[in-house]
Amino acid sequence: MNKFFLLWGFLFLVFFVVTPEVMAKVEAVVGIPIIQTRSSIEISHNVTLDNNEKMLNQLVIIKDEGKYYWETRDRKELLLHKTKHFDLFIDPSSGGYIKIIQQADGRYVYMEHTSNKNLKVFTYWGIATTYNP
Repeated sequence: MNKFFLLWGFLFLVFFVVTPEVMAKVEAVVGIPIIQTRSSIEISHNVTLDNNEKMLNQLVIIKDEGKYYWETRDRKELLLHKTKHFDLFIDPSSGGYIKIIQQADGRYVYMEHTSNKNLKVFTYWGIATTYNP
């Protein structure tokens, strides 16, 4: 009889206490970059990323309780703006953004744009393997 109550107590904890926290946080966007554009006032050039660089520069946006966070950029909060032709995640604190479009074949492609305080710019072009805003 005690095992029965322990089992039900355990199941209660798992499904009603732990699960809501876990379920509240989901991956809204996961992307793998293919090309990186490096720009400054002096020069701009493209770099084709190798497999290691692709993993190091992966795009992850988390949706947590209705808010979006740029998980791979210091978990900065993002605003989502949907238009007819693309979706735009904007970081109001830095001006960075992620623009996502759906291609004719159904795949999602993205452009991730960041800059630092010296106006050196990094733009990543890639494919979203997960897109669930």
